[in-house]
Amino acid sequence: MQWKIRKTAAEHPAAALCVILAGVLLIYGLSANLFFISGQKKDLIYAYEEIALMDLPEFDEEDEQILQSFQGDGLQFWIAKEDFTPVYTSGSVYDSGKRIERYIKGKLDQYQKKPSVTVRRYRDTQVIRLRAIVTCGQADYYVYIRKELRAVYAMIAQTILYFLLAGLLAAALYGAVLRRRSLCVKLVPQGLPDSVSQGQHQLDEAQKEFVANISHELKTPLAVISGQVEMLQGMGDEIDRDYYFSSIREEIDKMSKMVGDLLDITIMDHHIEEMELSRVNLTELMEYMVLKYDALFQKNKIKVESELEKDCMVHGNRMYLEQAVNNYIMNAFQHTGQGKNMRICLRTQDRDAYIGIYNEGPLVPAEDIGRIWQSFYKNSQGKHKKDAKMSNAGLGLYMVKKIMEQHHGSCGAENKEKGVEFWMRIPLAQ
Repeated sequence: MQWKIRKTAAEHPAAALCVILAGVLLIYGLSANLFFISGQKKDLIYAYEEIALMDLPEFDEEDEQILQSFQGDGLQFWIAKEDFTPVYTSGSVYDSGKRIERYIKGKLDQYQKKPSVTVRRYRDTQVIRLRAIVTCGQADYYVYIRKELRAVYAMIAQTILYFLLAGLLAAALYGAVLRRRSLCVKLVPQGLPDSVSQGQHQLDEAQKEFVANISHELKTPLAVISGQVEMLQGMGDEIDRDYYFSSIREEIDKMSKMVGDLLDITIMDHHIEEMELSRVNLTELMEYMVLKYDALFQKNKIKVESELEKDCMVHGNRMYLEQAVNNYIMNAFQHTGQGKNMRICLRTQDRDAYIGIYNEGPLVPAEDIGRIWQSFYKNSQGKHKKDAKMSNAGLGLYMVKKIMEQHHGSCGAENKEKGVEFWMRIPLAQ
């Protein structure tokens, strides 16, 4: 049975992608509301922590502005003294007394020094409440924070629909590309049966490898999510729920990015041969890319050195060239630790424009230098922990290779003493 499933997936990769996507969306639908509510709870706790730092006996205009900034995110506040005199209330002064009577005085048994956060659902609305007692000086203050969440499930349904449409489009485009390639192989003249056989065999092997690799890439996060959901269901409130929520969200983000990459690559395969070409100032493009990621580099304490030659012009498509450079930069960033160095250079070399992106970090195994450009390529050393970081090149480098081919250029990677330099060469404009 398992062999038949694998054979069917290899023969019908588009259908296999749809099945995998359906599983991802099912898990997302079951867990998305938990993620959302968890994030909203954190907002209430953060607001409470800000109130706990205030000098409530001397509540002033600055404190009021802080609470009003939270109100912009939908939070409502009622803060009262021990005698239930209001310190600050959301809404009109007219109903502040009634609200304090209802939310605080009528629920005194639910107020403690440690904040308590509860969630209650009313039809299509969920209400999150935080109740706590804040001691300031010699007096206690009652703090009640409330947030209403409307149409949460509608939002989740829209998100699922978006991913479903994106995934179906990716699968359809990928299937169309494979059918076109298969047709091209079949149209080879009958006088060359060996070429036809070899071409068909290579196509079949490429399809099988692609399905096997993407299935492996999706299987791991699905297994993690499944295990986390089981823990949440079985352990209840006895575990750190926020940890599991964030872990599941991280795995879903990985799969969402993978679906996005698949959509990008299938669209590119379908349209890149028809791209419009014009004169592109690579210097301006590179300066823009360096500036675009400057804040990200600084946040991660990565030292970036750039050497960009002036007025470097090529004949190509700016959008695709920018995507190729972006993929190189993000690939380097992901493999550069804090405090390490990156170097971005642009120079003319012979009759080409040479772009090099160097980063300090793990080297690429020598046997993989020529193979990391394959889609979802997994190197032979990936089973070892020390190589886990370089075990998956993803689709980014594959996209760079395709873009360079359409620009009559080339690309490659070279191990240096302390890191790796990825390069691309593009013919200069005449």
